[in-house]
Amino acid sequence: MFVGEGENWSSKVTVNQTDGDETYHIQINYKGHSIQDIEAFSYDVETKNNGEFDFSQNDAFLNKEGIYIYKLSVSNSPSTTVKDELVIKVLWNGNSEDFTLINK
Repeated sequence: MFVGEGENWSSKVTVNQTDGDETYHIQINYKGHSIQDIEAFSYDVETKNNGEFDFSQNDAFLNKEGIYIYKLSVSNSPSTTVKDELVIKVLWNGNSEDFTLINK
């Protein structure tokens, strides 16, 4: 589980490795109070060190609590290790924020 936060956003990425496959579950939380002002946002997550782990989403939407949850159904060969650090970049309403997620 990789977690981290910036000024406006926090995120948790859970990586599951089973039977030679790797799947991902991401949760992104908006920390602000004006959830209704964010119509859609996009994000990109990648490994800080080796760049092998990379996924993104455009036109993501928050629920009424300001939370976005997505489980990636695509599996690949395990490449993520506990020593990796992930970097997430969130783009919304002409703004951008990126921060590091570390293994907890």
